[in-house]
Amino acid sequence: MTVIGLPLLLLLLLAHMLGDFVFQTSAWVDERYEKRLRSKRLYAHVAIHGALTLVVLFLPLLTPGWTALSLIGFAAIIAVSHFVFDLAKSYTPPGRMSWFVLDQFLHLLVILLVWLEMTQQWVLLNHAAALVMNLQVLLILTGYFVVIWPLSIVIGMVCRQWTPEIEGLESLANAGKRIGQLERFLVLTFILIDQFAAIGFLLAAKSILRFGDTREKNHRKINEYILVGTMTSFSMTIAFGLLLKMLLGSD
Repeated sequence: MTVIGLPLLLLLLLAHMLGDFVFQTSAWVDERYEKRLRSKRLYAHVAIHGALTLVVLFLPLLTPGWTALSLIGFAAIIAVSHFVFDLAKSYTPPGRMSWFVLDQFLHLLVILLVWLEMTQQWVLLNHAAALVMNLQVLLILTGYFVVIWPLSIVIGMVCRQWTPEIEGLESLANAGKRIGQLERFLVLTFILIDQFAAIGFLLAAKSILRFGDTREKNHRKINEYILVGTMTSFSMTIAFGLLLKMLLGSD
């Protein structure tokens, strides 16, 4: 399947990234949270997005057959939607990852819809739906979901009996949970792509980083606690990954 107009989509995405991450400073973002509709930098930010979008859309090789008025209309849709989403985000708590992800998702969704309309590539939505309903894709998505979230609960229950013994020792809030989720994501990925040696390197790297600066005697308990959690995490993920790989191979 050949995707028509892919350079246009990539340039629209590049224009979005330039507008949001290059031509917008943290001071602009702070002012938007503080003044909201009264923020002059919010309007400047939207104007930059509109201008960048117009530059892309008016490249003649990318948008043949469209009138200038239509191209201005498409740019206006992207700019106005950007204004609405950024204004709504200014009413949310600043610095939250969840709101940032949702905001970017909505921006990119509008860009994608504009591109689909301009290139008449709506059939791609049918292909995407078929891909999501593919059994192997569903198995892989389910596998990642299991190792990232439910396994965290299981591992926490395994280690719970020792948790009171390490309470009070210095540690970043939820750092262990996040590290565990990332390591299980990587372990499952390595299994699915047949890179089992990389699992050993990952385990060695984590051992060096986590235990290299905790040689003091009073850190022995937390070292053992981390080791129990790490080995449980790796063992369960490897076993689950092998089972998932077997299911994928039998499909």
